[in-house]
Amino acid sequence: MAGMCLRHTGILPVLALLSSAAAADWRGNVGYEFSYFPETSQSQDNWQTSSSVAADIEYYRDLSDEVSFTVRPFVRLDQRDDERSHADIRELVLTTVGDNWEFNGGIDTVFWGVTESRHLVDVINQTDNVDGVDGEDKLGQVMLNLKLFRDSGDYEFYLLPHFRERTFPGADGRPFIGAVVDTDAVQYQSSDRSDHIDTAVRWSRSFDFWDLGLHYFYGTARDPVLIPQLRGESVALIPRYILMDQIGLDAQGLYDDWLLKTEIVHRSGRELDDHIELVTGFEYTFVGLLAGLQENDIISSEKCLAEDAGMLRRLICNDRMDLGIVVEFLWDERSDNAGHPFQRDLLTGFRFALNDEQSTDALLGVVQDLDGGATTLSLEASRRIFDSFRLGVETRIFANTDDDPALNAFRDESFIRLDLSYFF
Repeated sequence: MAGMCLRHTGILPVLALLSSAAAADWRGNVGYEFSYFPETSQSQDNWQTSSSVAADIEYYRDLSDEVSFTVRPFVRLDQRDDERSHADIRELVLTTVGDNWEFNGGIDTVFWGVTESRHLVDVINQTDNVDGVDGEDKLGQVMLNLKLFRDSGDYEFYLLPHFRERTFPGADGRPFIGAVVDTDAVQYQSSDRSDHIDTAVRWSRSFDFWDLGLHYFYGTARDPVLIPQLRGESVALIPRYILMDQIGLDAQGLYDDWLLKTEIVHRSGRELDDHIELVTGFEYTFVGLLAGLQENDIISSEKCLAEDAGMLRRLICNDRMDLGIVVEFLWDERSDNAGHPFQRDLLTGFRFALNDEQSTDALLGVVQDLDGGATTLSLEASRRIFDSFRLGVETRIFANTDDDPALNAFRDESFIRLDLSYFF
C-alpha cells in the first residue's frame, strides 16, 4: 500500500530533488504510539495492546518572493493492522501569491469548520480513518485552488480532479466496527469512478464579532454508504460513494468570554435524501479560574514565593489556568436513517489550559444520545516534555451501546492511547 501511494504521487523523484537543495526549511515530528484495549474484540486477532511509529515531516522553500513550494509526507507503521501501516502525501503544493490573490496547485490539505464534535462543512479532504477515530486526520487531496481577497470577503474556488477513498481498519484492526470493509469491491455512482471532477466554492468574511463562511460543493461524497454483503458465514461491508450537492454555513461569534459556533449543511443527490444536518453550541471560558483562591487567602503570598511551590500552587499564584465549558447539539433530519450515530446528541465538554511553559492542556467530553442511546466519553490531553518532546493521551469509552445500532459495534472497543512525539 505504501509503495502504491508513493508511486502515484511521484514523491520519490521529488524527495531526491529536495535532498540536493542547499537552503532547506524542515520541520515535523516523529512519534511512538501505544494502544491498550481492555476488552476482547470481535476482530480476527483478539489483541489488546499494540504499538506503532509515525513520521509527519514538512519541507518548505521560497522559490521567489511570489512562489513557494511545500511537501509534507506522512508514514505510519503499525504492529497489528496492515491497513493502518500506510503512507500518504498530505501536501505537495506549489503556491503563487499576488497583491490580492493566491493560487495553489498540487496536493493539499484544507480545513473548514468551527465546531468541536463534528465538522459538517469540512468537505474537501477525505478522512484518514485508520490514523485516528475523531475524523481530524485527513488524506492529501489533488486540487487547483484560487483565492481572491476582496473588501467584500474572501473567495475560494476549487477544482478537485481525483477522489481519495476512505481508509478503514483491516480484519485485525481496532477499533473494529463489527465487519471488515472490503475496499477492493468499492462502488461508485459516477461512471467516472475516482476520476470524477469535483468542484467547490467558498465565501468568508469577518463582521465585527462574527466570522462567517458560505460554501457550495458538488462531487463525490467523502462519507461512503456501507452496504452489507453476506459472504459464507460472515458479512462484509462494501463502500459505495455517491454524488451529492452540499450547501453549507459555518459561523463563529466571539463576545467577551463567550464563543458561539454553528455549522449547518443541506445535502441532496439522486441516491441521497434531501436533508439538513446541524451542529450548534457555545464555549464559555473562565479565565484565571484559580485566582479566587489567592484572593481569599487560601494560598497566601508567602506560599506563592516559596522555593518549593508546586505546579498547582504556581498556577494559582500566577493566575494562569483557564477552564472552557463546551456545549454542542448535534442533529440530523434523517433521524435513524442517517447512517451515523449523531442524529440527536448533546456534547458536554471541559477544556483545561494551564498556560504553563509546558503548554499543558486537556479536553474532556461526553456525547450523550438524547434518544436514550449510547454514551461516548473522550479525553485528549498533552504536555510538552523537555524542549522538543510532547506526551499525548487519548481515551475513548463507549457505554450503553445495546440500544444504539449505530454504536453497538463499538461496545468492546474502548481504548486508551499514549503518544510520545519528538518535534523539530
